[in-house]
Amino acid sequence: MKSRLFLSLLLVFLISNLQSQVSLSLGTGVLKGFGVPKTFYGFQGGFELPKNNDVTFYARLGYYFPRNEDEAMTANVTAIDLTTSPYNLTVNYQSSTNYATIEGGTRYYLGNDYDNGFSVYGGSNFMLIINSVKNNYEKFDYTGQYEWENNYELPPNTEDKGKIISIALGLQGGLKYTFPARGTIFADLTGSYAIFGKPSNQTAANTNLYAPMIFTFNVGYRKDLY
Repeated sequence: MKSRLFLSLLLVFLISNLQSQVSLSLGTGVLKGFGVPKTFYGFQGGFELPKNNDVTFYARLGYYFPRNEDEAMTANVTAIDLTTSPYNLTVNYQSSTNYATIEGGTRYYLGNDYDNGFSVYGGSNFMLIINSVKNNYEKFDYTGQYEWENNYELPPNTEDKGKIISIALGLQGGLKYTFPARGTIFADLTGSYAIFGKPSNQTAANTNLYAPMIFTFNVGYRKDLY
């Protein structure tokens, strides 16, 4: 619900500020949470609307692929049929977490213009962060003898998936070079801190791969449309 409301407000803002020039961008990126031992790798795409030659509004979507926790955990499963033997098994699983980001903000260009030559840029941003957490169970019990999925079940009220939704504020800085009539290459670094974050259940709350402070580094190509 919150993500749909955010996208609706963003769409209204863009329609009210739509201009004849817009830029589309695609690229790749990495995400690192402060204090988190894993680095996440992914891709991003977005657009940019100039207010004038030196100031733009941008919006960008990012997706960073799941990473597994380093340590495996165990769960006890119980046979569905009372005649099944053994009646209880222990199953290993690993928790994985990914990051999806929706960000936007204002950029200020120094040097040449937004669509001309070399420039550096910076500004503030806001970000909606969605973490999907999943427990990935092995098909066999910890001894490797019994395939459990069709004949056993997890404890009642066990949820093997969850989400964390966060709202963050931050700063961004980068540089770009525009090739006449060809497009723009860019690289930027963003640091954001979550002022609000809420897990949907205990599975999401237990992840060690979530951090309220994240850094993303992105490189990509931007094409200006007129």
